Amino acid sequence: MEVKVRRAKIVDCGLVFNLTKRAFQDYNDPNLFPTTPGLLESKEEVISDIKNKEVLIAYVNDKPVGSVRFYSDNGKEFYLFRLGVLNKYQSQGVGKKLISEVEARVKDQGGERITLYSAYRLKELLAFYQSLGYEIIGTKDDSDYTRAIISKNLDNESNKDDREEDNYEVMGR
Repeated sequence: MEVKVRRAKIVDCGLVFNLTKRAFQDYNDPNLFPTTPGLLESKEEVISDIKNKEVLIAYVNDKPVGSVRFYSDNGKEFYLFRLGVLNKYQSQGVGKKLISEVEARVKDQGGERITLYSAYRLKELLAFYQSLGYEIIGTKDDSDYTRAIISKNLDNESNKDDREEDNYEVMGR
């Protein structure tokens, strides 16, 4: 299954708004999550994110199936939020593709780290992030529920290879 990703435009506000609402329906249980920001946001907040942050949309067979948002306050540390994939397309590489695209764009912008927050009780979701190289670096007890603080240092692999090659002596010259 081929997943294509593109950056959202203002005209995509309704699409991102609806994708987010649909993808976050599993969190719509007041006993588990008294508040879920993704379900409470307005279209105006989505427009603001599209204007001021980066919002990506994932497509499978030209059908929008997921989205993610990210931003940075300082150009080095980036924050990923509102990663959501429609239930029917979960566990099929869509979330992985969205995160991979975020990581590539963050690296292109000189970013060094991505941090996100996720419900600590959702162990399957935490395992998903860990499978992509993210580490749980702490927890945050909010009034509604406990969030895991999850982070990944982005060490550009090609730079890493270059640094390793610097340790080799040049032969035959």
